[in-house]
Amino acid sequence: MKHSPRKRQQEIERFNRLVQRSIRQMRNELGLSQKDLAAKMSSAVDQSTVSNWESGKTDMTSAQLLDIFMIFGKDLVAMYFSFLSDKPSASPEKQNEEEES
Repeated sequence: MKHSPRKRQQEIERFNRLVQRSIRQMRNELGLSQKDLAAKMSSAVDQSTVSNWESGKTDMTSAQLLDIFMIFGKDLVAMYFSFLSDKPSASPEKQNEEEES
């Protein structure tokens, strides 16, 4: 599905807001402060970085997003690649194996 640049930008902004809210919600559900979440991250970040992510002041990398979801016990890879499940042998692992061959 193709969208105009304006429509794509709106969808990106909407996605970013959903990510911001979901991080805050998952963090609050586990009773973690922003500082607690920052301390659990694989890469060194501080409380202000988590605050900036939640407020939308800065964007996180895909690796940081994956790390956060793993901290919360969520399988972001399965959720993200679920659209591929309708296609035979289209799992990300299978694709990586094929690309490396």
